[in-house]
Amino acid sequence: MQIKFYGVRGSIASPGPETVRYGGNTSCVFVEADDGSLFIFDAGTGIRKLGEDLVAQSLSKDINLLFSHYHWDHIQGFPFFLPAYQDNQQINLLAAHLKDVNAHSVLNQMTNPHFPVPSDKLDAKVVLLSINNSKLKIGDNTIYAKPLNHPGGGSAYRLESSLGSMAYVTDNELEPPQKPATSYLEWVEFLKDVDFLIHDAMYLDEEQDEKHGWGHSLISQTLQLAADAKVKNLVLFHHDPSRTDDQLDEIAKTSQTWMQKHYSKCQVFVAKEGSEFLVPA
Repeated sequence: MQIKFYGVRGSIASPGPETVRYGGNTSCVFVEADDGSLFIFDAGTGIRKLGEDLVAQSLSKDINLLFSHYHWDHIQGFPFFLPAYQDNQQINLLAAHLKDVNAHSVLNQMTNPHFPVPSDKLDAKVVLLSINNSKLKIGDNTIYAKPLNHPGGGSAYRLESSLGSMAYVTDNELEPPQKPATSYLEWVEFLKDVDFLIHDAMYLDEEQDEKHGWGHSLISQTLQLAADAKVKNLVLFHHDPSRTDDQLDEIAKTSQTWMQKHYSKCQVFVAKEGSEFLVPA
């Protein structure tokens, strides 16, 4: 499968000279599976550019759009997603933590006074997917879901294809102050031996005191999880909007050094807009 990053920031888009190398768009990751199935994880502001790329390629396949949750930074790009305005396109929506009737609420942002084009003007066919027992089959791929530790709830996803696996776990606090929806040991089991893990890594250790309980992980916790789960490749994701390119360079360096010392079989990357990965590498 092929993975490409279109948005890597958390909370709010942060364009500017200090974020230009890693990118300032919010969460959006595109995956083309081994059987050709198309998956998008979250519809942050990065999905606008992804939509342009898909239209330019004249792809006529169904698009499977999987949401971690419906906070603004994960949905606000959807009204600008060009395939949604094509009458030959079908878009399948999945928010595994919500009932079907609530999952449709992602379209509610397209109403006055927030947006000039109502959702009933979309030309594409929009279909809600249902997931049973946290498992869903799409083409030759199996999707597994797991509850996030995040205010308001959410879902992580693991995608298993014929040739490899990847997991998308953002807005997830590995050690929250309250009882977790998913324990640390359950995360280790869910992510065991995954080829490619994209995980929330928003905060540094020294930032924990004032932000504990906000629903995001420390970078150090994410590194430990990847080592414990014997992950093959880890991508640190959902960067704090105030994090500069130079700071992310330093995070990449220190994280790679830590992983080389503690579990050398795992490669560590820092998510960057436009970066592409092939799984298995």
